[in-house]
Amino acid sequence: MSGRTVGLATWAGLPDLGPDDRLLLGPLAQRGLRPTPVVWSEPAPDPASLDLVVVRSTWDYHHRRNDFLRWAERVGARTRLLNDAATLRWNSDKRYLRELEERGLPVVPTVWDDEISSATGVLRERGWARAVLKPCVSASGEGAVLLEADAPARNEEELGRLRARGAVMLQPFLDGAVEPGERSLVFLDGRFSHAVLRAPKFADGSPLRDGAPLAPSATERDTAGRILAAVQPLPLYARVDLVPVDGTPRLMELELIEPLLYLGAQPGSAEQLAEAIARRLS
Repeated sequence: MSGRTVGLATWAGLPDLGPDDRLLLGPLAQRGLRPTPVVWSEPAPDPASLDLVVVRSTWDYHHRRNDFLRWAERVGARTRLLNDAATLRWNSDKRYLRELEERGLPVVPTVWDDEISSATGVLRERGWARAVLKPCVSASGEGAVLLEADAPARNEEELGRLRARGAVMLQPFLDGAVEPGERSLVFLDGRFSHAVLRAPKFADGSPLRDGAPLAPSATERDTAGRILAAVQPLPLYARVDLVPVDGTPRLMELELIEPLLYLGAQPGSAEQLAEAIARRLS
């Protein structure tokens, strides 16, 4: 295993990796591996020159989803890619949540594009005073807009605007995302590592600090574990974002492509991920 090269895939805005991913460099080197940043949208290096590519901060993939998925297929055909190309394709469209819900897993209530003829109509039918309209292909909440039941003209305008770019989804605005907050549970090689709180998107002035360490409840850990168990093959890394709905944890997002893993929030987690990468190479 000594001397093998591990590409850490990133985007052009972070060619030298972000602070969280740079925490991996030392632990990988200590295990005899040579980590190197790889900007996914650039032709070099040749994937065949790398022993493994780990997708990390490819934070612009949703702007060029088809190009990104073609890159993943190409890399996966020439070397090992984690998470693999099929997982990236599945996880890059939020309609994967619909599939998980159909399999009996607890997902935040969602109305899908083919069920929406009027955004305001959905809010009134569901009794939602506010809801969040999202593109099915997006990242970091980009494109999400807050709708209100008493603003029908704006709601339909936003629906038409987002739909012009692709399929959309509609979810209630959840007070649980504001207090006690969204709970992100990080799994490395299928094992729970740590959890953090995440600040809500549509709650200015929230006292929650993004990335604050969290001790999840046994129910949250069990829920996150059951969700992750539905994913095959086992991902190298995953972030399971849960939010309480009527006291029950439900899945907001299952992040398998480029999630911030908050390695800096948990001592030893960078070493844990580096060890998992080394195991995948052995």
